[in-house]
Amino acid sequence: MSYLRELVLQKLRSFPTVGEAAEFFEVSEQLARQWDAGSKPVSLAAVERVFSVDAVPGVKETESAMWEGRQVCILLPSYKTTNPRTEFSLLNLYDRTKMAVMLDFGDAMIAHSRNKLADRFLKSKIEWALTLDDDMVFPFGNAPLYNSFCRSTLSESFAGLHTVNRLLSHGKTLVGALYQGRWEHGKPVYAEAYHNKEEEAYARKAPHDLIKPTRWVGTGCLLIHRSVFLDIETHFPHLARNKDGDYGHWFTPSEHDLKESTQNALEVLDDPTISEPVRIAKARELIARGQALSRAHSSLGKGEDVSFCLRAAQSGHQPFVDMGLVCGHIGEHVFLPNKR
Repeated sequence: MSYLRELVLQKLRSFPTVGEAAEFFEVSEQLARQWDAGSKPVSLAAVERVFSVDAVPGVKETESAMWEGRQVCILLPSYKTTNPRTEFSLLNLYDRTKMAVMLDFGDAMIAHSRNKLADRFLKSKIEWALTLDDDMVFPFGNAPLYNSFCRSTLSESFAGLHTVNRLLSHGKTLVGALYQGRWEHGKPVYAEAYHNKEEEAYARKAPHDLIKPTRWVGTGCLLIHRSVFLDIETHFPHLARNKDGDYGHWFTPSEHDLKESTQNALEVLDDPTISEPVRIAKARELIARGQALSRAHSSLGKGEDVSFCLRAAQSGHQPFVDMGLVCGHIGEHVFLPNKR
């Protein structure tokens, strides 16, 4: 624990004031001082905020070897626990000769975990990321077992799919599986089924052996090409990783359009080469445009899956939903979009 404690103390002492350090660790200033003085042990939550696997001697080389030749990296954001059916389906999907796995757990804000995993993924040379949530059942190539886990009657051609192979086969940079919210009246988790009764009814009759373009699709089972993350950073530089090593905010819900337009408006207002009336008119135009885009793409209240897909689309990557890859979503029991 002394090594981990030293990591926390190094980070704590890097801040100009104790108040800033306490804000970073989300603790009181008194507790931060007690950590520094050694009168209180540092918390596991504090260690999770500063621990980097790259800092452990020998681990970076091991990870590089593990990633050699890998095509897909499975990203596992988890809060506390997972379900045995999720674990079993994941184990049967995994092929260590072709895949790597990354895990982040313990953060109550799921967007943080997704961002940290994306950051680690981009540090590798792997081409594809597959986000798999801890409350899902994925088709894993064994139809009888999958149907047993989900208490479903899907035909073997669909229940026996292999999730990774199926999603890769489409050749799309952003494509997710079909599943529903994990409660009795949960809707299929893609944009059009949320807002259109006819589309919802169509999804309830799944599986259909096709993929559909969609405004957004859930991140519970989502294949993402690395170019999606990179293009979001290019299109929205204020969401990108920075030179201080902070991870990007690909998934963080925020009014990114409004922030960008506000920054552009400020630059116009500070331009002495333009007359004041023109500066004001241009600034108002930019802010109004940002407000309109924000209402359409980035208004607060959207989930991190919606925010991510909308940013991806704005950056040139059309999201798709695979209507034939039906996943179970675990709540009181395993919910399927085609089974009440």
